[in-house]
Amino acid sequence: MSGVPYAGGGRVATKEIGCAKTKCGLGGNAVCQPMSMLALSKRLPRLNSLLMFEAAARHLSFTLAAQEFHVTQAAVSQQVRALERQLGVDLFVRLHRGLVLTPAGARLRRAASMGFEHIAEIAEGIRALDRKPAISIGVTFAVATFWLVRRLPEFRALHPGLDIHIVASDRGFGAVADHVDAGIAYGNGNWPGFTATLLRRGMVFPVCSPAYLRGRRGRMRRIEQLREETLLSREDDRPGLLDWPAWFAQMNVTGYSGRGGLRFNSHPLLLQAACEGQGIALGWSLLVEDLLAAGTLIRPLDVELESPYAFYFVCPEKHVGPGALALRAWLVDKFSGKGAVT
Repeated sequence: MSGVPYAGGGRVATKEIGCAKTKCGLGGNAVCQPMSMLALSKRLPRLNSLLMFEAAARHLSFTLAAQEFHVTQAAVSQQVRALERQLGVDLFVRLHRGLVLTPAGARLRRAASMGFEHIAEIAEGIRALDRKPAISIGVTFAVATFWLVRRLPEFRALHPGLDIHIVASDRGFGAVADHVDAGIAYGNGNWPGFTATLLRRGMVFPVCSPAYLRGRRGRMRRIEQLREETLLSREDDRPGLLDWPAWFAQMNVTGYSGRGGLRFNSHPLLLQAACEGQGIALGWSLLVEDLLAAGTLIRPLDVELESPYAFYFVCPEKHVGPGALALRAWLVDKFSGKGAVT
């Protein structure tokens, strides 16, 4: 221990720690500055092992953690084993059907999650210092094509300085959630880590072109007549997306064979085929309202079914930027009076 002059008189104690000299004036007790990075690095676990441990602890699965990092399950297991050897404790209890965190593992997971989150927040704040205001919006191709894109000029006029990036996927919001600031999603309102605001309930009903209806014999009067028509459907196994068999079942219509129709792997292609007079499709109210208003599509029968899912504005629970807030306000205003809940 030695002393250095202090401007207020007397001397301040200093203490040597490695190659760093620290100073304080609190009752002669030395308060250390952060140790050198060399000394700190000897105490910290390897970053790659820590990242894979955090993912495995979050999922309680090496397999899901491997999918997140696009590596093999064995690679994640090896990194976690190396971390356990470095710390000298078991972090997981490995069971036949999964993982359970040990007390030490639970402590490390909390610390790692908080640390990574704090670094991410600081990094995002630094990146935003000189960045032009921007928002990336996640939607399906159908929502983008048939609803959002044609209304974007109105939103841009309200926010002329905002850069807008549309990120579309035919696999729903979950496929793009990690890459966007906000989105319009179809689902049950439950996306872990996100806040959802109901915009429109999903009403589903048959639609076709006027030309298709003119080309058939006689008027369509009964829902059972749909079974004999050319029905357009989409190949999609996501829950909540009603197809013809499920729609008929909920309408108490039996005897649908499913033969003689056309199938598509894209919702925009499905609606385009309907517009071209190639058959009858199931239309979601949000997606076909403009086509109905323009007379491009019509409803051959006055029947509809409320889907168990709905359309929501979705944004992260944390880090909601001004662009996302502006988009939410605009969407809520657009949908007010049309089944919106704010």
